[in-house]
Amino acid sequence: MIYIRNKAEALDAVASVLALPERRQQIVQLTVRVAMCLDPSARSFLADCQAGLIEGGLEFMRKRRQEQLAAQQQEAPEAIVIVDSSEDQLLEQVGLALDALRLSEIVRQAFPIIRERHAGWEIARAFLADEEGLRKVVIEAVRAHGAGNSLVYEQDRAEIERRIVSVTPSWGAALPTLEAACEKDLELLSVIAVDDMRATLVTNLLAGSRAEALEYLRSVKTRIDQLHALEAESK
Repeated sequence: MIYIRNKAEALDAVASVLALPERRQQIVQLTVRVAMCLDPSARSFLADCQAGLIEGGLEFMRKRRQEQLAAQQQEAPEAIVIVDSSEDQLLEQVGLALDALRLSEIVRQAFPIIRERHAGWEIARAFLADEEGLRKVVIEAVRAHGAGNSLVYEQDRAEIERRIVSVTPSWGAALPTLEAACEKDLELLSVIAVDDMRATLVTNLLAGSRAEALEYLRSVKTRIDQLHALEAESK
């Protein structure tokens, strides 16, 4: 087995795994490749490919996050952790946004041209709009990449870009205002931008009460940090 040293090699590994006929084989072989990966960034990429393309996508990632939250609460019941998303809907919304952004990185790695043209949050919006349809195209594209089928690969790239453009937000003119409010925190901006309701809320708050807008952004940032800490503890 060859060690994997970067994301480019990781993408090649995913392509070879997706060429296998059975899902069970795909899961086993990708798990092996995760273990053989020497680079932390590439290893995380492989894990996201396994969760996003093979294991079940956003729903699988949501269930995994809920299990991690429940385990943390059981191990440290005194910790302030909201497990029930009905009690902290923002935590669940932020978790969904982060998961969609992870899926977007698969597209950005598979298609350098798309990476140059579109931010991760733009791609994540396309996943949230039609996850099943976009996942099928991405899987086909990664397989085509591995097989050296440039015709199918380019067709898939065009389809993915069409899907990205189709969910271009109507509030696009307000993006510079959101960027300024997020103070160059790209991840915070991305979590806001993937959802029209959040983006519009922040825009409206900024127009009425900047203090309230910044307080809301801090609450989103707190949940981002909480979920990253949870992920780090679970590794």
